[in-house]
Amino acid sequence: MTARGLEEFLGPFPHETTCRVIDWVKEEVKRQSGNTESEDGKRSLLNTLHYLFESQNRGLAQAALGSVETLSFRGMTLTPIDCAVLAHVIGLCDTIKHLDLENCHIQCEGIQRLGPGLHKCQELRLRKVGLTDSGAEDLASALSTTPSLTDLNMAVNSLTDRSVPALRRLILALPDLELIR
Repeated sequence: MTARGLEEFLGPFPHETTCRVIDWVKEEVKRQSGNTESEDGKRSLLNTLHYLFESQNRGLAQAALGSVETLSFRGMTLTPIDCAVLAHVIGLCDTIKHLDLENCHIQCEGIQRLGPGLHKCQELRLRKVGLTDSGAEDLASALSTTPSLTDLNMAVNSLTDRSVPALRRLILALPDLELIR
């Protein structure tokens, strides 16, 4: 299925060539996801995720991303489009053990775009992302059906007491959740 989809997208190739391209993409994603200490490494991974998204080849994206357990874009400014791509990508992964978006300035619109993919996360770091009370409501709605979420860090955001009801609903829905606010 993956090879056929890739051939439809890129044109006909000998089967061996198609398989080598798929293996290369999988190795590239694995290498890049382990190389996110530098800004260039994070940007390279994000660009690859955009390419996978734009290919609309679900089989290729799942093959490349299925075993990725950690994604870190800490310190990068992510646009709403980046967040939509991340939501799509996360949705294709088996499980994301750790998603680190600390200091990514994603704000409320980014949270809205990420929402559909966050159900796969176990640990989510949204420290210093520009989250406001309305974003907390969106986040609580997106995460309230995420039984695997065990750790949520939302420290250093613009949350007030108005976000307490949303966070309370989240804690009630996920009793094993460790919430850092």
